[in-house]
Amino acid sequence: MRDHLDEAWLAVPPHLSHMGTKQSEALDRTPMWTLDELCTVLRTTPATVHTWRKHGRNPRVYKVGRHLLFADADVREWLEGCAADAERDAAGHRTSRPSTGSGW
Repeated sequence: MRDHLDEAWLAVPPHLSHMGTKQSEALDRTPMWTLDELCTVLRTTPATVHTWRKHGRNPRVYKVGRHLLFADADVREWLEGCAADAERDAAGHRTSRPSTGSGW
């Protein structure tokens, strides 16, 4: 009787059978950044990142409980997009406005 109960406790319930012990490849090997780590690298504050989120201008975020996590690949892609936007804006400013020499 004892062996039968032990086997029953070790059996995986049917509603959990689709869950394997191995995590998906993508999340298993993707470095994740915390909000504080992101702020340190970008030299900004959590309030600024929250403002970006409010306006939809942030890297993709994963919310786990109360914590915000950012995948390294998503942050790098977002930064590349920011750099492209800055280059496009700089090129547009150079061609659309004549220089007044004042810097303003």
